[in-house]
Amino acid sequence: MTQNHIGKTIYVATAHPATNDAAGFEALTWVQVKGPITLPQLGVTHSMTDIPDLATGFTSAVKGAAQGVDTTVTFRKVDGDTGQTNLIGQAVDNDGALSIKIVNGSGTDSGDGPAPVTGDAVEYAQGIAHSYQPNQADNSSFEGFQVGFRQNDFTVTGTEPV
Repeated sequence: MTQNHIGKTIYVATAHPATNDAAGFEALTWVQVKGPITLPQLGVTHSMTDIPDLATGFTSAVKGAAQGVDTTVTFRKVDGDTGQTNLIGQAVDNDGALSIKIVNGSGTDSGDGPAPVTGDAVEYAQGIAHSYQPNQADNSSFEGFQVGFRQNDFTVTGTEPV
């Protein structure tokens, strides 16, 4: 059955894990970022190396090095939200070190999305936050912002720990 993304929540940590695995990410301190509109598209892309063959007239390809996707996350403004403050802070910081945790929670919804409970599906990624931009003001927009996120290692999937 196909499911939508409604109810997913996002958390950030202003550090990278010691290891790019579930245990490394679980050791970080996570803060929820409230007001998500668009979550990051996590993943990698690969460079391609073309290998031309004059005899056959066909150029084949082999997969080259991977690099993290550069994606955008968007939020509506939530006054006093620590998660938004942390995310914006990293986006304007010279280093921008950031880890992201996306949770498909199944717990009680306190108004900020379903709370994560042990066993819920999670995705982790580390990289850099960059390019903070507040939403453009016009007669049909809302207060909020977008931030770029460039992933620097493979996505780690797991479950919410105890």
